[in-house]
Amino acid sequence: MTGSVPLGILNRSVPIGSHICAFYSGAAERDEIVLPFLAEGLRTGQKCIGVVDSLTPADVVAGLSGSGVDSARSVETGQLELATPATAYFSSGRFSTDDIVAFWGQGVSDVKTSGTFSFIRATGEMPSVLDHPDGRTEFFRFETKLNEFTSAFPLVVLCLYDLQQFGAEVLMEALRTHPSVIADGMIHENPYYIEPSKFLTRAQN
Repeated sequence: MTGSVPLGILNRSVPIGSHICAFYSGAAERDEIVLPFLAEGLRTGQKCIGVVDSLTPADVVAGLSGSGVDSARSVETGQLELATPATAYFSSGRFSTDDIVAFWGQGVSDVKTSGTFSFIRATGEMPSVLDHPDGRTEFFRFETKLNEFTSAFPLVVLCLYDLQQFGAEVLMEALRTHPSVIADGMIHENPYYIEPSKFLTRAQN
């Protein structure tokens, strides 16, 4: 599937299959990004999936209710699917790249099989518990594999990174694993992005 889709923020459209990281500072800036992104999908009949660490699913539903969408109804119908990292990323008791790629793959497959939605937008945060060397390495293996995943499905993925929470090493790895970045109120093509095959080879050395 080719073409572009309105992002819902910054008055911009992005190519279908985009994998974007968004840098922001604090809860207010986070909400200015994630809530319009999801609201745009709900208004246009898309499947919306969110895995958030700093907000509960109830917080997201409440925040979206002020965006002119019936977020509670969207949860009931299955259009809006919300989870926490504990349920999505650590279902086996540990974080595993293969498990989480399978989680997203199954979710996308279920949407396609149902025939209810023709497009998916997803957003997620890096869990704060992974901000240490071992967890960080595994998480960014997952992030770079998403670049292969997104190119095969009609979706857009927006990953969220709070500048107040993570250090320079995390933010540089985020840049290396996302082709596009939202920062300072703009979407940028990312000159620091590394192709998945090169990133995974680098990570093993």
